[in-house]
Amino acid sequence: MTQPYSARSRAIEPFHVMALLARANELQAAGHDVIHLEIGEPDFTTAEPIIKAGQAALADGKTRY
Repeated sequence: MTQPYSARSRAIEPFHVMALLARANELQAAGHDVIHLEIGEPDFTTAEPIIKAGQAALADGKTRY
């Protein structure tokens, strides 16, 4: 026996990244070259110049948004 979802759970908006992922998949299926950065973590490490720039910014006290 299945139970229906509550009204409150049905009111939850979908995760916006999932819409981006769906659109990226559509573009990829249409033959476009797509680099997926919309969800998850990259499978590569951070480039050394980016690490050094981050370290320099932290050392300079640039720690705010």
